[in-house]
Amino acid sequence: MKKTKLSVGRKGQKGRISKYDIIFRRQIAKQYNDGDKSIGQVAIENGLTQDQVKGWVKQFSCELAEDARITAMTEQEQKDLKLLKKQIEALKEKLEYEQMRNFALETMVDLAKSELGIDLRKNSGAKQPKE
Repeated sequence: MKKTKLSVGRKGQKGRISKYDIIFRRQIAKQYNDGDKSIGQVAIENGLTQDQVKGWVKQFSCELAEDARITAMTEQEQKDLKLLKKQIEALKEKLEYEQMRNFALETMVDLAKSELGIDLRKNSGAKQPKE
C-alpha cells in the first residue's frame, strides 16, 4: 500500500489528498465487487475502515461496471462478426460499382448534350402537356 503526501489540491485549493494512491483504491473496490466478502471483511483484511472501502466502491462503480461488461466473444458471436464483415465488404464493392456506373451515365448525358444537342436531364420547371 503506497501512501501519497499532502499537497495543493485541485484548482490551487489547499486540501488533503487521499493517503492511498488511486491504483490501490481501485484494487480494493475491485476486490469487493469481484469477491463474495462483505465491505467489513475487505476492510479488515486490508487494514482500512468500512467507510473508506464503501467510498471507493462508490467512486469506482462506473469503471468496474464497464470492466464487467467487456467479455470475450462466444464462438457464435465470432462467426456472426465474420459474416457481418463479409457483408460490409460486399456492400462496399457494390457501392463502388454503382458510383462508377452513375459517373458513366452522367458522362453519357453530358456527351449527348454537348455533341448531339440532346438534353436528357429532366427539366423540373417544364410544364406537362395538357390532354
